[in-house]
Amino acid sequence: MSALRLQELGATPAGFGGRLSYELLDWLSVESEFNLFPRETFTVKGTPPPFGRDYGMVYSRRRSEALFGAKLGMRTGRFGLFAKVRPGLARLSDQGIGCVGDPCAAIDFLRPMDHRTEFALDLGGVFEFYPWERTVARVDIGDTLIRHGGQVDAPPCCNVTSHNVASRVGFGLRF
Repeated sequence: MSALRLQELGATPAGFGGRLSYELLDWLSVESEFNLFPRETFTVKGTPPPFGRDYGMVYSRRRSEALFGAKLGMRTGRFGLFAKVRPGLARLSDQGIGCVGDPCAAIDFLRPMDHRTEFALDLGGVFEFYPWERTVARVDIGDTLIRHGGQVDAPPCCNVTSHNVASRVGFGLRF
């Protein structure tokens, strides 16, 4: 189970995914993770026009992430505490757009692209608990940075990097 807090937009979509990890040393592992957030919906409020009417754009999209990188830290027989650095890609797929308020016709041209792939970087910490010899329960907390390449979408601006607080909870088997 994954949750991603879109800082600039105040939205917290939930998703799901999977992870593979290979332990090179007791303190070093390489990981790959894929997450899917099937529905992200958020509203970007516009500046009220001279007549004081509010308006905003409502975006719906799907996000998928593929992350690959290192997990470094310490492990005991029952617990592990790690830092993670995982670059990757985030794919944003437009699922629709709407407008709220009176001046919608004037701003309807700000439609996002159908889909795009952006660079992502996941930085954070990992706590693992090993309840049995071959099982792991895991909690990740970090920041997923996404570099938006000049598109009019989330946030509607030019080249920006969004900081998104990400938390993940998982259970797995160790081989």
